[in-house]
Amino acid sequence: MTFAETEFCQGPCPAGWTYHNRRCFQYVSEAASWLDAEIHCLHHGGNLASEGSEDDHAFLKELQSHNGDSAKPFWIGLSDVHKEGTWLWSDGNHVDFTKWNSGEPNNVNDEDCVHSNYGGQKDWNDVACTNSYPYICSLYY
Repeated sequence: MTFAETEFCQGPCPAGWTYHNRRCFQYVSEAASWLDAEIHCLHHGGNLASEGSEDDHAFLKELQSHNGDSAKPFWIGLSDVHKEGTWLWSDGNHVDFTKWNSGEPNNVNDEDCVHSNYGGQKDWNDVACTNSYPYICSLYY
């Protein structure tokens, strides 16, 4: 999917949010820790974004690119903070789809949270939850 193929519309979403596959998404360019990002999303009635398909993955990257930050990694709602090696989405969705970069997840220095759009592959990487990155919130409509 290229930017030219992706249509961004508000649809039934609140102002500043973008509709895609029965969910509303908001890219937040202000960097925050994973926990602070999740709390921000919760305050708006959602969670950090989950990815259930290649289409979701491509959409999130296009949403970020549309907002002018295509080179930066961003938080998604995946973590293994509760049990090492058991990856869970913060919105409760099952982890049926993964898009790890080669060699990931590697848990170097106790990495429990996941950002996307990282490295040469621009896919998922586990990283310390205290790092600060932009993020994408999602809510079900």
